[in-house]
Amino acid sequence: MFLYEKKKHKKDGHEYIAITGFEGSIRKLVVPAEIEGIAVEEIGNHSFSGRDDIESVFFPESIKTVYGFAFHNCKSLREISVYDGIIDYYDGVLRQCDSLKRIDVAINNGRYEIIRNFLADVDRTLSFRIKIREEDGSTDEALLTFPEFLYDFNENTMARTIQFSIGGSGYAYRECVDRTFINFREYDKLFEKAIIDGSEISESIALGRLLYPYKLEGIYREKYEEYVSANFGSIFNRMIDESSESQEELEYVGRLLDYRTKSDRALFLDGHIEEGIKRATDGGKTLLCAVLVERSRKTDGGFEEFNLL
Repeated sequence: MFLYEKKKHKKDGHEYIAITGFEGSIRKLVVPAEIEGIAVEEIGNHSFSGRDDIESVFFPESIKTVYGFAFHNCKSLREISVYDGIIDYYDGVLRQCDSLKRIDVAINNGRYEIIRNFLADVDRTLSFRIKIREEDGSTDEALLTFPEFLYDFNENTMARTIQFSIGGSGYAYRECVDRTFINFREYDKLFEKAIIDGSEISESIALGRLLYPYKLEGIYREKYEEYVSANFGSIFNRMIDESSESQEELEYVGRLLDYRTKSDRALFLDGHIEEGIKRATDGGKTLLCAVLVERSRKTDGGFEEFNLL
């Protein structure tokens, strides 16, 4: 049961609900849009701080304000879904949420500030699934991964100064996000720096841009394709090993296998699919194996008689 209080807005006096907590245990926290017929507009200070049961959070579009440390130190929190209507975001909302990996954001009003705020609050790697509503009413999607970064402080005793440097490409990637737009061209230009950070990060960036190519220019598409093709074996193995076989993950794998370059070429070789089927079978991942077998039949029919048992 949600704990809450009724408030009056300081500017126009309208009544709204402020969430102050939740009584009981809950894994998937779905904040209601209304309580007692009154719009829920605020998540209060420290409302869910320190809880270890919450794994996912969904904010309705009515939320306008998230106060400081609302989800601070929620160690099990892995994903969040929000809208771009959040106007006021205070410090430390997601501080020490060490399991957080992905945030889904619906951009209905052209405001990207909520993404910028999340990135300023979290210095670890974060992925954003962004659904963008265009001016003509159509929608498009982008999947962006922002690498981690860290501040490195060094004391210069001779000069009696503290010098600091920033490690990792994550800070530069964060600079691509402004209040009202994301500079996708600058994001894509940074890929060479991401490669230095490690294969898992660069793989996630490349796959996200290729499979959800919102505002992806041809020159960068070719670079991403070259990278994924050259590393498809390791990329595919990691996807199989880490798969939980959720519907979303299965669709993601299917999208990757259906992908074609401008010259109508797949990113993988037949041997990758054959090895992937064996790997999925050995791991007991029957749903994933079925997806791989189906895609292999679409390509050349080479595994029609593959035994899943």
